[in-house]
Amino acid sequence: MRAGALLDLKDVLQAVRSGWWLLVTGVLVGLALAGTLSWLATPLYSSSTRLVVAVAGAPDTSAAYQGNLFSQQRINTYTPLLTGKSLAGEVIDELDLDLSPAQVAGKVSARVLPDSTMIEVTVTDTSAARAQAIAAELGRRFSDRVTELEEDVTAVRVTTVEEPEVNENPVSPGVNRNLALGAVLGLLVGLGLALLRSRLDNTVKTADDVQTLSGAGVIGTVLEDPKLDDQHVVTSRDGHSLSSESFRAIRTNLQFLNVDNPPKVIVVTSSVPGEGKSTLAVNLATALAQSGSRVILVEADLRRPRVTRYMGLVGGAGLSNVLAGTADLSEVAQPWGDGKLSVLAAGPMPPNPSELLGSEHMRSLLQVLRDEHDFVIVDTPPLLPVTDAAVLSVAADGCLITTRHGATRRDQLAEAANVLARIDAKLLGVVLNRVPQSAAIARGYGYGYGYAADPGRVPVAEPKRERGRRIGRRRHAPLDPATTTEPPGAGGMSS
Repeated sequence: MRAGALLDLKDVLQAVRSGWWLLVTGVLVGLALAGTLSWLATPLYSSSTRLVVAVAGAPDTSAAYQGNLFSQQRINTYTPLLTGKSLAGEVIDELDLDLSPAQVAGKVSARVLPDSTMIEVTVTDTSAARAQAIAAELGRRFSDRVTELEEDVTAVRVTTVEEPEVNENPVSPGVNRNLALGAVLGLLVGLGLALLRSRLDNTVKTADDVQTLSGAGVIGTVLEDPKLDDQHVVTSRDGHSLSSESFRAIRTNLQFLNVDNPPKVIVVTSSVPGEGKSTLAVNLATALAQSGSRVILVEADLRRPRVTRYMGLVGGAGLSNVLAGTADLSEVAQPWGDGKLSVLAAGPMPPNPSELLGSEHMRSLLQVLRDEHDFVIVDTPPLLPVTDAAVLSVAADGCLITTRHGATRRDQLAEAANVLARIDAKLLGVVLNRVPQSAAIARGYGYGYGYAADPGRVPVAEPKRERGRRIGRRRHAPLDPATTTEPPGAGGMSS
């Protein structure tokens, strides 16, 4: 959700979907608070009595009617007496209560029943017996007071038609009502927090975010897949998984970006480390090779090479040796799979990676690879920390940025796109990586639907993959320890 944008139903539903745990937590906390407050609250009991005000001694029907009208007119005058301090003082004296008149009056409520001359008096107290006693005595005192007030006018009498009873069931706290109210309030608080969280979220999550920040569209999405943490080349090992299909979809979209002149040299990078660029590079390269294209995958991340390790190849001599003139391309390029895919390892760590990758030798090497292969996939470092990817993007046909869903900040993607724009490098598109299957964009790309093979249909066995040839190990200096030691936390989709 963008800052300053108005909320609509789609935003609310997305906020609820991504922050459902806040709603659940809010309901549970609301129930817990309501239950605790109900348990700590002092129980209150009530007792009610009903009094009828009537004119006595009516000789005929007409007189009775006139008396009833008189009672209805005067009853609203009588009612405040029941909640006043005067009668409360008399009740205190009679029952010997250790309370003030104001306290007793505060426990009394009275109301006239509609279209009648009946008054309902309710007394609420912490003791059920005392509530009943106050209600009964109040009824008697009220009857005497009305008789005194009306003795010179007419014979008005007050009759108790419903005696107060001792009710041992507390009227407060209402546990069920409090729990329901706590759950509703907790749900509303949770919804508010979910909306606030969504509104303050500054990470990239939607295709609209990508288009607005980078000026390029989403060229594909890769779902969250725990298998990618251990088996990075899923397109060859699990050809029917959703992750494999997502990489094939990216392959197809790339091939149809420009049907007449599709990009051949493609730089794969990211904004910052940990967005899955190397995993995207190896799977895109294998997917292109599976379609029959001749592909070479260049491990141009000389600082933190991951490609050879992910693919189980030798990481000795490689790109840095070729650029330094200490090895030939044919010696260090390693075949993979059925031979359609070749991999050029990073080689030893040079002292000046950016200068080496931006050299004329690198441009010449890319031209040679372009002439000999259908596609050249170049795995590079992230754009923001170092300039390696930027200098290579100028010499390539285009750049592909991978962005981690819900992790990459909006400003990071925007700045990465600006880096390419400033040097006139072409941004082919953005791949949203590690997208949860519950995310709206995942359903938008059809990943919520399965299409498994019929039972009994067995896939044809894949050709046996060849291990890379150990070339240049004797001829060249030993591999720099920095290229063989796995840095802490480098597993999974870290590069």
